[in-house]
Amino acid sequence: MASHPTLPYYLTGAQDGSVRMFEWGHAQQITCFRAGGNSRVTRIKFNHQGNKFGVVDADGFISLYQTNWKYSATSGSQAKPYLTWQCHNKTTNDFVFISSSSLIATAGQSSDNSGATVVAYAPKNQLLISGGRKGFTCLFDLRQRQQRHVFQSHDSAVKAIAIDTTEEYFITGSAEGNIKIWSLTNFTLLHTFLNEHARQSLFRNIGTGVMQIETGPANYIFSCGADGTVKMRTLPDRFSTINDPLRNDVKFFL
Repeated sequence: MASHPTLPYYLTGAQDGSVRMFEWGHAQQITCFRAGGNSRVTRIKFNHQGNKFGVVDADGFISLYQTNWKYSATSGSQAKPYLTWQCHNKTTNDFVFISSSSLIATAGQSSDNSGATVVAYAPKNQLLISGGRKGFTCLFDLRQRQQRHVFQSHDSAVKAIAIDTTEEYFITGSAEGNIKIWSLTNFTLLHTFLNEHARQSLFRNIGTGVMQIETGPANYIFSCGADGTVKMRTLPDRFSTINDPLRNDVKFFL
């Protein structure tokens, strides 16, 4: 799912490849951008302006659409992507718009056995952060167009990355269910939440552990897992690196 940056709309992508738009508070879809019978949708995202969005799928393709749902709804015709491109010869797992919709970074699997699982962008530092299937995190400096740092952040696949709006730190989540906070200045570990989400899955074909992480104001962290839980946490003072398994900082649990 992806929510529009300014309007009360959101997009959904399904296992059958369909992409639909809904309005918050309404059960009926507004329009269907892509019908079922296509490859499984792995990620959907709007650009920063909300006038375009992208869809990546399990066949390695990325498709870019104009957010012209009113035209599609009134004309009765299904909207078509203005660009479709196969960027990986296996699965495209994630993508991110770089500053504008004219530059896009993708994460996926091609011929090699490792591949990238997730990608995020820090616009103030112009850093691209990617996570891989073998637990490595890579940081790329887009100004210098080179890899700046690489380290093993987890013992299993990195499934989610989120960046603080101030770009003081970034967060990674893994298939084993751990969440870690890292400094965006020197890439050191600031804090660890062990076993935040159980290494099990309520659903088929979506993996295990942490599925998505988002940051909020006042050092809030929101995460959801394949175990069916959604949690909201507050980062401890100055991101203490001391792990206390008996301490429960969960402010909200669903």
